[in-house]
Amino acid sequence: MLKIDLPWIQANVQPRKLEGHKKTFGHVLVIAGSEGKAGAAILCARAALHNGCGMVTAMVPKEAVELLLAESAELMYVTNKKINELNLTQFDAIAIGPGLGITSNSKDILNFVLAHYTGPIVIDADALSLVASNKIALKLNHIITPHPGEFAKLQGYDYDPTQREKQAAAFIKNNTANLVLKGADTIVVAPNESLMINTTGNDGMATAGAGDVLTGMIAALCAQGYAPFQAACIGVYMHGLAGDIAIKKQSKASLVASDLIKQLGEIRLVD
Repeated sequence: MLKIDLPWIQANVQPRKLEGHKKTFGHVLVIAGSEGKAGAAILCARAALHNGCGMVTAMVPKEAVELLLAESAELMYVTNKKINELNLTQFDAIAIGPGLGITSNSKDILNFVLAHYTGPIVIDADALSLVASNKIALKLNHIITPHPGEFAKLQGYDYDPTQREKQAAAFIKNNTANLVLKGADTIVVAPNESLMINTTGNDGMATAGAGDVLTGMIAALCAQGYAPFQAACIGVYMHGLAGDIAIKKQSKASLVASDLIKQLGEIRLVD
């Protein structure tokens, strides 16, 4: 196993193109949110926007729009289109799942995206539950970001924290995808890649919405041209680093997910 540490990050990041424009840095589609869970969509979309991509479009419920624009006027949105009415080829990466809800409509949206989009897809939260319950096959362009409970559903048996590395490696032997197993010392592993252990982060990040932020961050890196495995590794490192910067300014107990987004402006690793 290898560590995702500063030297690894510095060896794997790509310098931004000085002559680049917003399309150079990619367009992310965030499919997220449902009644009562609009915040998850907003956190995911804002995190993508603040992690280097050029444009973000959020497919969200109507109740999310006012708050979405109040938080980030730079975000684009759609509320009433069916997924098959969207031209998915305009997007360089898709994030799906935060607050999406576990419904037949959500299942249809997920199935359509997985069947018709060949670019990188970050699958999180409710979308992961749909993958597990419907035994949906995963592919190498998919990045899944389960917490231990979601991981147990995906692998089909109990999660053992003392065997988490072995379980993560075993899962990837049977599933062609990029796995981000969240928690202290987050694991990133994929077929034909070494198992990686993250070295940043703290227990203050054990708060609602932190995973939604990570999903948006990884999608933004994919949109900028990073391969899914590299995007996952860099994303978890930066996510944890944002949490480490935050607790230098405030208590762990006071930390909330939106505080992580606020710290991204202090991280210059992908500049």
